[in-house]
Amino acid sequence: MKTVWLAYGLAVLLLFAGLWLYYEYGQDQPAWLMAIPLLAFLPAIKMHLKRRLVSLRLVDDHLILENGFLSRMQRTVDTAKIQDVTVKQTFGQRMLGIGDLRLESAGESGSIAVTNLDRPYQIADAIIKSARRSPGAASLKPF
Repeated sequence: MKTVWLAYGLAVLLLFAGLWLYYEYGQDQPAWLMAIPLLAFLPAIKMHLKRRLVSLRLVDDHLILENGFLSRMQRTVDTAKIQDVTVKQTFGQRMLGIGDLRLESAGESGSIAVTNLDRPYQIADAIIKSARRSPGAASLKPF
């Protein structure tokens, strides 16, 4: 959610800048022009909804990824079948303490990717520990 709050902060700054410009230079312009800075909130709202509609839960020996609003999709992966856990962080993500998580699982289901997670290394460690505890995880090599 850190990127969402950053987007809201930027939108507020743009709103105040737009209002200041309007009152400083454009008072003879139509009043509806004051609504234009509100458009800066649209990307932040979109990011917020997208982030809130994705849920990643670790329950017993299963990892559950749910997303969607009107139509929901739930994907359940047995942690014993997880073969690779990758955390990727750009420089900006490292500064914010967030990152992208990618899980490779055995079978035809392929990979799961979740972007802009808070504390991605802690989440990856929890998934790896759960995979090692799983009954079918005897063949997993230590990471």
